Amino acid sequence: MATKKVVFVDTETGGLDPNKHSILSLAAVVVHNGMIEDEFYTLIREEELVTDPSALKINGLSIVQIDKDGVSPLQAVLMFTNFLQKNDLRKNVQFVAHNAPFDVPFVSRLFRLAGKDMYKVFSYRALCTVTGALLLELGGKITLPGGSASLDNLCKYFHIDLERSKGHNALDDAIAGAKVYLRELELIGGKTT
Repeated sequence: MATKKVVFVDTETGGLDPNKHSILSLAAVVVHNGMIEDEFYTLIREEELVTDPSALKINGLSIVQIDKDGVSPLQAVLMFTNFLQKNDLRKNVQFVAHNAPFDVPFVSRLFRLAGKDMYKVFSYRALCTVTGALLLELGGKITLPGGSASLDNLCKYFHIDLERSKGHNALDDAIAGAKVYLRELELIGGKTT
């Protein structure tokens, strides 16, 4: 099944509020024709890091690590857009994420901190694998474990490996989420799993 090239994005953040908390890492994978074609990952060092200790406990990132290895928001956006351009994704790029309503505002924050507009690159309509899973369940195509469309549950359901021993990692989550996206596309297309 030929599919449109999309970018599957994941973030790790300093908390739940994109108007207040920092974006700490950004990962993306290019998905095309049923395969992951390329990967991107960076830590981000905002000028003033605003974090909640509970968020750092979940993602396993440290302020020391971010200070040491993180890049500025402008550098992160330039690296990210170069990655997209290298993969022939220049404008109206389809943004896909697991729980897109969470990731989109944080990526928008990153672009805003860099003095850029993410919608000069991305489509205004993001796709969400949580919504896809809920629609597939309503349509009788899948049964969600415990009724939850979390990434962990979907990975278990689809037998996709997701390493969590060191916390959440944006690149690991983007790769796993992209594999969930591909399985959802198969089901939407009528193929059985």
